[in-house]
Amino acid sequence: MSFFTLPAIKAAARITAIASVCVWAAGSASAQSETSLWNGSTEPVALYGHCGVNSSMGSKLDALQYVGEGVLDVLAIKVLRCDHFTGGGGFHKLACPSGSPYDYCMESTNDGMGNWVEFGVLKLNVHTDPNALYEGCPTGADLQPKLGLIRPAGKDPRTISALVTVACTAATAAKVAAPKAVDCPKGKHPYSYCVSTPNDGHGNAVMLGALHYKGSSDPNGLYGECDQLVQPGFTSKASVLPLVGKSMQNVRSIDLLSCAIPWGHGGDFPKELHVGACVNNKWVNPAVAGRYDYCIWGTDARNAGIVLGISGH
Repeated sequence: MSFFTLPAIKAAARITAIASVCVWAAGSASAQSETSLWNGSTEPVALYGHCGVNSSMGSKLDALQYVGEGVLDVLAIKVLRCDHFTGGGGFHKLACPSGSPYDYCMESTNDGMGNWVEFGVLKLNVHTDPNALYEGCPTGADLQPKLGLIRPAGKDPRTISALVTVACTAATAAKVAAPKAVDCPKGKHPYSYCVSTPNDGHGNAVMLGALHYKGSSDPNGLYGECDQLVQPGFTSKASVLPLVGKSMQNVRSIDLLSCAIPWGHGGDFPKELHVGACVNNKWVNPAVAGRYDYCIWGTDARNAGIVLGISGH
């Protein structure tokens, strides 16, 4: 990649500007400490920065383009390092920390805003899919869906967007043991918490890392079991889009506006999924209909009557 990228140009300007800047005013150290807490967020749209004297904040998502990557299906971006800048600018990929789950990592010794920063990027795939099977287990292991350990551990599937197999070995306890929420292994991981059992009842000792959803509008947040007559199981709101010919391209948020047994919406609620305008839609509250680009409504594969509101950028 050419040195003369936008971060490189900004970096050159930053080096010139800082040469003439005086020391921060009194109290700046505590202010920097407070704002640096922002760097703990794994949310892709969260800003980062203030990692050195007189440094600025930047966009993690914007930086992906400088290593030839897009923003589609990005679940989390973890700040692995943020220090005062050194040298020139430009982003490049680098090896991720050993044992970390990231799809790729990237670095800039000067991001154009006075920060030396490293990111770990986690994407939506089979490794993060909550409904996928354990990974990395011994050959011949009786693999199970990762999501099956969440509720027995006292956690709600509706509050997660991803599950990653942290470890899987042959059972280390003779008797079946209920999974428990535990501290994750130390390291530069993106997990909100971990769940572990020494014997899952299928001969496996398993630890999973869970990524919290980014609020109720997170497209990758799970939904399901909204009524006792709905079939068990959970799936992401985003998984409904291709069922009606839509993609996640340019989708910013998905709100679950309703979830019930189909006849709870009335006898004429459709038995199949539909897509169309939210405004003047009998299944959408007029007070919120104008917030969305389009809606999806109907009965899903588990017999849940759902209404979704979808918004773009």
